[in-house]
Amino acid sequence: MGKHIQEVTLDGKFVSREVATVKDITLLVKKDREIDIEVLQNFPIELLDEELSSYLWVEGSRVLINSFLTIDNRKMDIVEKIGNISIIGISERQNLILNFQEDSLIAEGTYRFTYNFLDMLFQMGKFSSYCLDNKFEHILVETVCKLCNQIPSKQFQYRLIKHQEDWLIRGVTSTRYQNYDNHLALYLTLYSLHKHAKQASQWFVFEKAYISDSEIVVMFDQINPINIIDIGRLYFGVILINNEIKERTFSLECRFRLEDIEGNSFGAIPPEGKETIFTIRHDSGLDSVNTKLFELHNLQSFKDRITDFIIDISKSPELSEDRIFSIFKKILSTRNKFSTDTRNSFKKLQEEQVISNSLHIIKVFHRLNELVTDVEEKIHLERIFYEVCLEIKDGKRRGSN
Repeated sequence: MGKHIQEVTLDGKFVSREVATVKDITLLVKKDREIDIEVLQNFPIELLDEELSSYLWVEGSRVLINSFLTIDNRKMDIVEKIGNISIIGISERQNLILNFQEDSLIAEGTYRFTYNFLDMLFQMGKFSSYCLDNKFEHILVETVCKLCNQIPSKQFQYRLIKHQEDWLIRGVTSTRYQNYDNHLALYLTLYSLHKHAKQASQWFVFEKAYISDSEIVVMFDQINPINIIDIGRLYFGVILINNEIKERTFSLECRFRLEDIEGNSFGAIPPEGKETIFTIRHDSGLDSVNTKLFELHNLQSFKDRITDFIIDISKSPELSEDRIFSIFKKILSTRNKFSTDTRNSFKKLQEEQVISNSLHIIKVFHRLNELVTDVEEKIHLERIFYEVCLEIKDGKRRGSN
């Protein structure tokens, strides 16, 4: 099993660029859910095109939608009070097993449910890890049961997924959590991209996608790049990020990508909260979504600023020895963003001195990016790349004054 029970990674270079129709995006909507019905009412496809059989202005969108539909497992949410749940014990995979008494359903935790659940309830995440690592399961269960008896009316939403014949608890959220799940995040993103693409007469294409039963990350490029001498092709686009089991935001952020004639490339994403097209909190109502969703006009001002500073970088695109040392330092000093294995891979690359100050920035970043496979690590690495590009640009401008 990978990071999630079901997951797929797509590279736009190696899949069909066949486009879906406008009507096809409604396949993503689950019409038995109240929030989905509200989304359809607020964002009807009839406003996108008079002909629903018209093409969606996103190349590769048919593969993207079909891939999503194949792994959108059977899921269920249970909103329940602690007093109506009993703890049966600890599974062989070291997860809590809960009995939802009102539903006559027994479910085992998966992913980081046990840590997150106990941390949310009693700030006992680390304590639970200690008990499980040291085979003190009986102490953990006894302690948790006693504490639960003190808060029987406390209520949470439990997010379940069916795997084979078993129900698993993949996450727990507050009852304020609005279920802007991955299918709605993809619907709303394709909806807004199509609307913007038609207005700007500029198609999008999906570059890469990671889709799982609980998380989605999709990177979209506009299909027409800007050619910059001594650098390569500069693509502008956006990145969709959403997670169904974490109390985070559904976001669409600006992103750019540089590619040379040899096919080496790297993407870069601004720091969180900067150059964001929109972020929608999972406790936001649809009024907030309606206001934020069509702010893709921010992409044009982002394009103007990025083009200017990439032109600055193009004047001397090779990285200095000090700059390369600084990049490795940024990566290796970052806490809780890269796994031990990933950090060791970066250390090994640095020690081998494969990357020298004679290499072009695109080749350097391409080589670093090859070491990362986890999607969240890739996002963080791209944020570091953006930061480095900004530092290079600022350094060159100071040097010219």
